[in-house]
Amino acid sequence: MSASAFIDKMRADVRRRLLAAGVYPRSGLARFALWVAGLYLFSEALALVFAHPLSHVVKSSARWAGIFSGWAGFFEFVFICVALWLFFRWVRQKLMWRLRNRLIVTYVFIGVIPVVLILTMVGIAGYILGNQLTTMLVNRDLLAEVESLDTLNATVSLELMNELQAKRAAPLHLASLEPPSTQRFPNWSIAASFNGKPLAIAAPAAPADLADPKRDISGILTREHAFVIRSFRSTKVSGGSLQVVLVVPVSAEFLSRAVPDLGLVTLYSFEPVQGQSRNEVKVHISEDKNHQDEKDFTPTPAVRAGAEPAVEYSIDPPLTFGSVFRVTDWSNGKGSFALVRVSTRASVLNHRVFTDLGEVGSAILVLLAAVAIAFGVIELVALIIGVSLSRTITKSIAKLYRATQHINRGDLDHRIRVQTHDQLASLETSFNSMSESLQRLLAEQKEKQRMENELAIAQEVQAQLFPRDPKKLESLELYGICKPARTVSGDYYDFVSLGHERLGIAVGDISGKGISAALLMATIHSAVRVFELGAMPEQGELVAAGAAAVAAAENVRGQRWSVAAQRIQSPAEVLTLLNRHVYHSTPPEKYATLFLGIFDGHTRRFIYSNGGHLPPFVIHDSGEVRKLETGGLVVGLFPEVVLEEEEVKLSRGDIFLAFSDGVTEPENDFGEFGEDRLLELVRSNRHLPLERISEIAIGAVQDWIGEREQPDDITLVLARVR
Repeated sequence: MSASAFIDKMRADVRRRLLAAGVYPRSGLARFALWVAGLYLFSEALALVFAHPLSHVVKSSARWAGIFSGWAGFFEFVFICVALWLFFRWVRQKLMWRLRNRLIVTYVFIGVIPVVLILTMVGIAGYILGNQLTTMLVNRDLLAEVESLDTLNATVSLELMNELQAKRAAPLHLASLEPPSTQRFPNWSIAASFNGKPLAIAAPAAPADLADPKRDISGILTREHAFVIRSFRSTKVSGGSLQVVLVVPVSAEFLSRAVPDLGLVTLYSFEPVQGQSRNEVKVHISEDKNHQDEKDFTPTPAVRAGAEPAVEYSIDPPLTFGSVFRVTDWSNGKGSFALVRVSTRASVLNHRVFTDLGEVGSAILVLLAAVAIAFGVIELVALIIGVSLSRTITKSIAKLYRATQHINRGDLDHRIRVQTHDQLASLETSFNSMSESLQRLLAEQKEKQRMENELAIAQEVQAQLFPRDPKKLESLELYGICKPARTVSGDYYDFVSLGHERLGIAVGDISGKGISAALLMATIHSAVRVFELGAMPEQGELVAAGAAAVAAAENVRGQRWSVAAQRIQSPAEVLTLLNRHVYHSTPPEKYATLFLGIFDGHTRRFIYSNGGHLPPFVIHDSGEVRKLETGGLVVGLFPEVVLEEEEVKLSRGDIFLAFSDGVTEPENDFGEFGEDRLLELVRSNRHLPLERISEIAIGAVQDWIGEREQPDDITLVLARVR
C-alpha cells in the first residue's frame, strides 16, 4: 500500500469515527470555524514566541509580538461569534424539535425571564441607590466637619481681633482653642498673620506650606497623598487685615468620629502612575479643559477607618460601594476628585434610612424579603405547572398523529399548512402526503397565486424605496423616475439629504432582472444610506477602568462616547465600501453599476465618482455638454477596486442628467435610441420644468420602442441648479 493510499484510508477512518460520534463538521460554517480556530492558535503561538525574553535579541520582536497578538484577538472574536451561531443553530435543530421543549421555552420566556429581569433591575436600582446614599452620607459628614472648623475659625478670628486691639504680648493665649472646643479635631494646628506678618500663638503651629496666608483655600484638600481639612478666614481690622488658618489632618481617628456607624470607610487619593504595570488600575485624567496635559493616575488608599459591621439578619450580605467626591489639590489649587469606598451591610443602610422608624425599619426589610421569597415560590410552581401542561399537549398531538394514519384511506379534502420543522410539522407533512398526488394541480395553482401576490407586495415595497417627494433645496431642483420592465425593477436612484443645502445623488443599475435584481437593489439602497449617513464614535481617548468608581471619575471629567455625525464625504470612499459589501454578500455573478455624487449648494460644487455606470452629463445653461466619466470599475465584481473622483463647478441653470441603459439602448428598425438623441431632447427643452423634460424624454423612448415589450428598466434623474 502506497503512502498516499494509507493517508486516504486513515482520513476516511477518522471521518467515519467523527460521523459516528456526531462531531464531524458537516456544514461550511462549521469547517470555517475550525479554520478560524487553527488560525487563532497559530497566531497566539507566534505571539508567544516573539514575546519570549530570548526573542528580544531579534530586532522588532516586540512589534511582531503585538501584531500577531492583535491577529489572535481578531480570530478569537470571529471564532466566538461563529461558535455561538453554531450553538444556537444546534439548539434550534436538536432541542427545539419537540413541541414540549418549545412550550417549556415559551413558558420560561413568558413567566421566568420577565421576573428575573425585574429582580435584576430592582437589584441594580438598589445598588445604585445604596451607592449614592453611602456617598452622600460620607460627603455630608465631612462637609459638616468643614463647617464646624469654619465656625471655630470665626470664633478664633474674633478673639484674635480683640487680642490685637488690646495689644497683648506674644505668644497669644486664646480661650477658644482650649478644650472642649478643639476636642473634636485631633491633631489640629493653627497659623495666623497680621498684614502678612506671622503671629505667635500658644497652640500647635500649622505646616509651613498650609500656613501660607496668600492662599485663601478652604475645604477638603489633598496634600502629599493625604487628606486635610483647611479653614481660611481673612478679616479686615483697624490697621490692616488678619488671616487665620486652621488645619486638621483627616486621620483614622478623625474619620471614625466624622463618619460613625457606617462600616469600613476608605478614602483614596490619585497618584501618578510611574512606568507601566498591568496590575494597576489606571484612570486617564486631563489637567486642563483642552486635554493638553493628560496623565495616568492610580487610586491609592490614604486613610481607613471603622470596621465591617456584624451580621444582624440571617440574610445580611456585605455590600461594597464606591464613588467620587470633590476635593482641592493643594499643589496647584485646582479642583480635583478623590475616591471613597464603603464596606457595609444591608442592615446598616436599613438603620440609616429608617432611623426615625426604629424597629419598623427592620420589619419593612424582613417583609420585603418575605415577599421576594413568596414570589420565587409562586414562579417555581408556575413553571412546574407549565411543564405538566406541555406534556399533556404533546401526548394529545401524538394521539392525533396516529389517527391520521386512518384518515390516509378516507377524506382527501383536508389540508394542513406546514410552517415549522418540529414534531407538529412532521404530523402536518404526513397528513398532506395522503392527498398530494391527487391535488397537485390545485397546489400548483395556489402556488402561482401566492407568487403573484408576493410579486405585487415586492412591487409595493420597492416603490417605497424610491424617493416619493424630491428633496427641497434652495439651490437645486430635483426629479427622478423609474419605469420597471417587469413587476419589479433592478434600476436604482436615490436622493440622500446630507444636511443643510447638501445632497447626495445616487443612480445605479443591477445586473439581471426580476426578483434577484430587486433584492440586490434594496441591499444597495440601504447600504448607500448607511455608508452616506452612518455616524461613527468620536475619536476621543478612553481608558477602560476596572472599577465602577474609576469609570465614574472619568465620566465626571467629561470623557464620553459621542454619536456626532462624522459622515463619509467622499463618493469614491462610499463606493469602495459598497464594493466590499456587495462582493462579500452576493454571489460572484452579481454586480452593479453605480454613480454617486454630492452637491454642495453653498459653493455649487459637485463631487462625484462613477462605478461603471453610464456616464451622466452636465448640460450648461449655454448648451455646452460635459460628460462625467471619472470613476472606475463596477461595484461587487472584484474584492478591491480603485475609484477616482472629480469635482465639478456648476452654475445657475446647469442641468445634471443621469440615466440607465434602458433609456439609450432600446432598438427598432433604425437602431438604438442613443445618447445623442437623449441629449438633444433635454438640451432643447432645458428651460422647461424637470418633470416635463422627463415626460418628453420617456415618451420619446416609448415611441422608439413602439408596440414591442419594454426590454429593460427605464430610469431618468434630472437636477437643475437654481
